[in-house]
Amino acid sequence: MRTSSDREAELAALFQARFFRRLRDDCDSGVVGAYERSPLGPHDDKTRRVVRGLSGASIAGKAIVISLGTDGPWGVGNIVIGELGNFVRSPGIFLSYEDALRHVFSLRCRTLFAAELREPDAQTHKG
Repeated sequence: MRTSSDREAELAALFQARFFRRLRDDCDSGVVGAYERSPLGPHDDKTRRVVRGLSGASIAGKAIVISLGTDGPWGVGNIVIGELGNFVRSPGIFLSYEDALRHVFSLRCRTLFAAELREPDAQTHKG
């Protein structure tokens, strides 16, 4: 028997699928170019919306910038709950914070578009 909790979960999944579909649509070459030119901003509305959407994604597995010193260099890692420090560092060092941010943005975009491939029949939920 279907319950109100089932319907609530169904609507939440639908909302999330639409949110990420719009985020993927917005994450175009113009947004990527704007972020590449100025990762710290200021950003136009569309770029700001994509950056905020990618930043608000699920914490587990998220790419993050890691400070390796007082003022750099910088590293990148992924949040992995249960690991020492709750992250796993990726190889590589960035001499500027902006370069590390650009790399993290690129990784988050790849994750966003990879998730599209894993969504089961996402196109049937239009409405």
